[in-house]
Amino acid sequence: MAAITSSVLMGDSRPSGQSCAQQFSEFYTSHYRYVLRVCQRFLWRREDAEDAASEVFLKLHTLEADEQPIYSLPWLSKVTGRHCIDRLRQVKVERRRRVEEEHCETLPDNLTNSPLSRVLLRERNERVRDGLRRLPRESRILLVLHYYRQLSYAEIAAALGKQLPAVKTGVFRAKRMLRDKIAATRKSAASEPLRESSAAL
Repeated sequence: MAAITSSVLMGDSRPSGQSCAQQFSEFYTSHYRYVLRVCQRFLWRREDAEDAASEVFLKLHTLEADEQPIYSLPWLSKVTGRHCIDRLRQVKVERRRRVEEEHCETLPDNLTNSPLSRVLLRERNERVRDGLRRLPRESRILLVLHYYRQLSYAEIAAALGKQLPAVKTGVFRAKRMLRDKIAATRKSAASEPLRESSAAL
């Protein structure tokens, strides 16, 4: 397929001597802000917009592998907008599921500092720490630097000697891996009493 770069969006051919990875890196650098602006029209929180923008570029990378070209900036805007709409729908479904499953979140405010709330908070923190320990070393470092040390993407890139796009994508992927591992831990913990009951029978 034609390389996914600004030249392709304008209908030009790929410059010779550059690999697909180099072309995609250039495309990311030249179009990230554009995609982010489109995401911010749909998503109020900047962090959510940044996550959505990273997801869009991951999808575009898949399109490149599937030999489906990117046609124009309006096409890119349309793809980004559809992704944001899908993301909003997923958030709505997830919010409803949490309300239904996690009744503790509907407890009155005067229970915020109760022993029960402290137990729940401690268990949640333990799940996060356990999930972090199970991540690949590079992913764990990115999350610790960004969320615990509160370093910006640019500061992390400078500290690790990485390109800024690689850091942004790496943080996004690491967060997704962490969520998956925490969800798997919850599912395993929920099924444990069922296995014990079956064994007792």
